[in-house]
Amino acid sequence: MTSRTEEKSKILQALIPIVVGIVIALIPRPAGLAPYAWYYFALFVAVIIGVALEVMPMGAVGLTGVAIIGGLNLVNKAPKDTLAWALSGFSNSVVWLVFAAMIFAVALKDTGIGRRIALWLIKKLGKNSLGLGYAITLADLALGPFMPSNTARSFGTMYPIARSTAEALGSHPGETASKIGSFLLFTSFLATFISSSTFLTAAAMSVLATEYISKATGLPPISWISYLYGFIPQAVILIIITPLIAYKFFPPEIKKFPEAPVWASGELEKMGKLSFKEISTLIIFICALIAWIFAHEIIPPAMVAIIAVVLMIVTGVIKWEQVLEEKSAWNILIVLGTLITLANGLKDVGFLDWLAKASTAWVSGLGLSPILILIILVTIDYLIHYLYVSVTAHVTTLMPLWLAVAKGIPGFPVQLFGIMLIHTKEGFGAMTPYGAGHGVGYMLSGYFPDHKKFWKAETVWSYTYLALMFVSIPYWTWLYGWI
Repeated sequence: MTSRTEEKSKILQALIPIVVGIVIALIPRPAGLAPYAWYYFALFVAVIIGVALEVMPMGAVGLTGVAIIGGLNLVNKAPKDTLAWALSGFSNSVVWLVFAAMIFAVALKDTGIGRRIALWLIKKLGKNSLGLGYAITLADLALGPFMPSNTARSFGTMYPIARSTAEALGSHPGETASKIGSFLLFTSFLATFISSSTFLTAAAMSVLATEYISKATGLPPISWISYLYGFIPQAVILIIITPLIAYKFFPPEIKKFPEAPVWASGELEKMGKLSFKEISTLIIFICALIAWIFAHEIIPPAMVAIIAVVLMIVTGVIKWEQVLEEKSAWNILIVLGTLITLANGLKDVGFLDWLAKASTAWVSGLGLSPILILIILVTIDYLIHYLYVSVTAHVTTLMPLWLAVAKGIPGFPVQLFGIMLIHTKEGFGAMTPYGAGHGVGYMLSGYFPDHKKFWKAETVWSYTYLALMFVSIPYWTWLYGWI
């Protein structure tokens, strides 16, 4: 009886995205939108619902979506270019940066250097689980000014350390995930968004966004220190509440362990001196970190990560067989590659341009005050991120359009609107597992067997973040002016 009920439930879950997609496709398309763009949108929504309901593994859902859209040529390209479009997501740097970071984690675990770093953290801050959560949050914040890539900072640097810390305390993917690993990794996932909102140089697209605002207003770009002043109060609040939210949704079974620092010291002594593989891994890791911090304009972060993986293989730190056997890394590569392809397609068919212009025209016609228009437009921009798989793609495709249209609204504070768009990007990046490059990697790490709980927890955090941004409007008006 139970198996029949489960089978019916699975059939229903599979039918929901199909029915929703068909219903949207049958609705008369909006004026100004090509038929193929509307059908593309219908299929995209069906795929996203399929991902959320997990009717199949995420990679399978994404691949199915790409196959159907490519087969029907809903991107309106020449037949010879359809395959290039279908594979375009796999050339995205985020895909390979996350993939390489998963291999980093293998090296850190296999050589023991990850365990050694984790034991050191436990020795210094390991008297209780919440203390470790704050340690991870502050560690990410400390790296923020120097690493302009969320994925490199979070999944390339903090994820292996957070995971190694969990494993050092006996919390592994699967049955022991809730011991402390789920809490630490979810905290690490969110921490990078705080860093990127606090420091102008913590996310490459923030610098680009200030240029967009400068062009739209004719004012000088917002300085690094002014940007910092603009988010210090909010950062303090988020640093305090983020581990608490993670603690609420993923309460660690190990809450206090006063003996942990003593135990960690003992374990470090047992490990003895650094081995050759540990030293090699540490050198490669530090070199990659330095390149991410200081050479990101010369060599892309993803290329640095790939070179680091190659060096690990060449020096014998890891074997090629280990790379092939890391199923989670290959799974994430397929998931991100297909979802990025699908999300970019929305821009290619003109749907996103139409949506932004239609939203602005609608809001402008309501006759509301500028502050209410600002709040509505920011909320629309926030919700649109359900259609995106990249924060960078969202900012680069929509922000110039929003600002250009906003300039035409009488008495509208264009610079303040731009400030809101810059900071809310970090909130909507955490809204879905696919909303930022590193999210899928965390959710599929094995520490979150209940994916729905992951969705629920990040939803609570992201909308708490959005509410905080709206509360900050008076502060930003005082700091930057009503311009």
